[in-house]
Amino acid sequence: MKNNQLVIQQYKMINMKEHFIAEVEQIKNEKLKRVAKKMVKDLPDYFWKLPSSSSGKYHPQCDLGEGGNVRHSIMVCRCAMDLVTSEMFVRDNDANRDLARVAALFHDGLKYGKVGEDGSVNTHTVFEHPRLAADFVREHLVEAKIDELTTNMICYAIYTHMGKWCVDKYGSAPALSKPRTDFEKLIHIADYMASRKYISGLDEWKEPDKLEDDCK
Repeated sequence: MKNNQLVIQQYKMINMKEHFIAEVEQIKNEKLKRVAKKMVKDLPDYFWKLPSSSSGKYHPQCDLGEGGNVRHSIMVCRCAMDLVTSEMFVRDNDANRDLARVAALFHDGLKYGKVGEDGSVNTHTVFEHPRLAADFVREHLVEAKIDELTTNMICYAIYTHMGKWCVDKYGSAPALSKPRTDFEKLIHIADYMASRKYISGLDEWKEPDKLEDDCK
């Protein structure tokens, strides 16, 4: 078995949903954490199963195979936390860490689009997934009466996370927007860095302590 195949097999044995929930638990703002837990429940089932790259061309090996999209989202979150620490984009405080954590974890929540009425799922990632994810998150934040500034910061960061790759090469979907604010740029850079081929994944991915929360 080739090394990359072995890596994928090893990752498939890990319950990535628990690792994702562990990241959600790091949110300091209790109201925002409750909304994030609700979003965990409402994510499409495929989010927990499908790879981050349907073609395998644009992501490292650790993002491929079963659960690859979850691993990528966690890696984006880790990168975002490091960028917050650097204070090159935003000040390092709990509020900004919460915003970055939510945006990073859910930025690819609908990467394969909406599930069909018959339960069907696209076999390839969809270009407009940033817009779909932003709408999904906004709906939850508005319903929970999260303030407008927080809602807009998170949702615009998700919507613009593709950076300069915001035009559909097939011309079949409207163009997305590029990041404008420092916070939007932070999320884009975190996503960009986490998707580089030289990223090998997190060696410490192992079964975390069982979480007594209502996400399960």
